[in-house]
Amino acid sequence: MGFIQPTFRDITMKTETIQCHIGLAKFGWRFARAQKWFDQTLMSRMYPVMPYRTGQFLGKIINLNAGRYGQGELIVSVPPQGRRLYNGISESGKPFHWTNPNTQPRWATYAYETNKQELKQGVRDILMGRKKD
Repeated sequence: MGFIQPTFRDITMKTETIQCHIGLAKFGWRFARAQKWFDQTLMSRMYPVMPYRTGQFLGKIINLNAGRYGQGELIVSVPPQGRRLYNGISESGKPFHWTNPNTQPRWATYAYETNKQELKQGVRDILMGRKKD
């Protein structure tokens, strides 16, 4: 599975009262780079708060996402146990008792909310050319 680099073109809009030109072409490679950085950083922030008993579940997540960085579509849970683990509710309807004391249900959302400022600033820095990676 390959990654196709999107092409960004400049946009010019004109109405009777307003004319606007947005030069996106020069930022195209930065958008792709920022998305890849965001995906990798979010995944690394998720690992400490994911369930970990044998490492098999985490290993599946890592392997499935290996070629997806930069596409903006991360896999954060896998069947068969994934949905229940992600929601933190067992088959019987009771909350899980995690072996990893740092585990949070809905770990992707938790990781994003906890690290939102860092993620936003990192993307902003890449788009503005202030951050190399």
